Amino acid sequence: MRSPIFAVAVSLCAAAAVFGQTPPKPTPAAAPRVYSIVGATVHPVSGPDIPKATLVVRDGKIASIAAGGAADSGGPVVDGTGKHVYPPVFPPMTVLGLEEIAAARPTLDKEEIGDVNPDARADIAINLDSEQIPVARSGGILLAGVTPVGGIISGSAAAMKLDGWTREDTTLKTPAAITVFWPDLRIDRSPRAATSVRLQEKKRDEELEKLKNAFRDARAYGKARAAEGQTGIPKHDADAKLAALLPALDGSIPVVVFANRVDQIRDAVKWAGEERLKLVIWGGADAWRMADELAKAGIPVIVDSPVALPLRNDDDYDAEFSNAARLDRAGVRVIFNDGGEDPSNIRNLPQMVAMAVAYGFPREKAVAAMTLEPAKLLGVADRVGSLEVGKDATFILTDGDLLDLRFHVVAAWVDGRALDLTDKQKRLYERYRNRPRPTS
Repeated sequence: MRSPIFAVAVSLCAAAAVFGQTPPKPTPAAAPRVYSIVGATVHPVSGPDIPKATLVVRDGKIASIAAGGAADSGGPVVDGTGKHVYPPVFPPMTVLGLEEIAAARPTLDKEEIGDVNPDARADIAINLDSEQIPVARSGGILLAGVTPVGGIISGSAAAMKLDGWTREDTTLKTPAAITVFWPDLRIDRSPRAATSVRLQEKKRDEELEKLKNAFRDARAYGKARAAEGQTGIPKHDADAKLAALLPALDGSIPVVVFANRVDQIRDAVKWAGEERLKLVIWGGADAWRMADELAKAGIPVIVDSPVALPLRNDDDYDAEFSNAARLDRAGVRVIFNDGGEDPSNIRNLPQMVAMAVAYGFPREKAVAAMTLEPAKLLGVADRVGSLEVGKDATFILTDGDLLDLRFHVVAAWVDGRALDLTDKQKRLYERYRNRPRPTS
């Protein structure tokens, strides 16, 4: 017999369907305290693959991983024969949950007014009911570095779990990085230029000055706040914008700079060296042109989708396809990202990494570059990013190789909780697959 609570839940869902609304989230069943996955090939990423392994989860953590080990008798068993267990795919810089429909402004919460907004926080702005999040989970993406964009200093990125009810449920770390968009240094001197050379130079110089002044002011602000309480030193008013930059200035979190052209990248590297910042280049379409410099400085590069046109008409056709491989050969730490400013494409990240492998990126590094390396970058590798005893039981079960375009995610867990992998795309597919057929 159905309980009254179940009947009410069904009624709410039915009513929501009639009126075209998204039904409320069902209350999930409690995850079993202990369960085992047996027979699958486990890919720890931090170590060699373990075929026909037994992975035991206890209280939301990985309790053990062993080849041919016995399942824990205290809980249910998942048959993983012929399947693969991977850490979740982890795009490090995305607006997932901050943008729903790009053309509908009321659904956008990815940028603030003004050029300098380091206090804009992705963990507060994220919409956990976004229809794009379940689609991403179906592609194996259970974690994401979510960041504001726009302006010069866009805001603070957060490492987020893509399952939960509140930001307290879902936030792994915030702030995890400061996001900066380096000003465009190009000057259009052609007769068709929209504005004069003088105005373009003025705009460029003003933007660079805003960026550099913000970090200088924050450094002075930090020193002043630290000195408060000493004899004769007055108390300073709190400033949320400047305070948000302090973790970057003391090296606690990286500064992720979006820059594609070589002049932007070189300028950002010089500035970060002067400010003693932990710099990460994001985008980096031209990064291969100065790969040796980046390797020498120990600066990682977050590579966006390799399926892009070269920046210049005289570049090789595969300049972007082979960018990651060239950087790796030079010794640069490469991290993969896709759909940074277009969350609808984020589900394609494993396919994009496979494309980079086809153009020379080492296959043995490919999975780590979209799982463990992003976790290290955002400072959460002690909990996620690889499959190790004691880490969070957050992983995916696939029916094939993660770098094979034909793979499917057949099950997923976050903190030991099994996820419902239905999403809007699957619902639409089933709806139209089962549409009424003409009778004549």
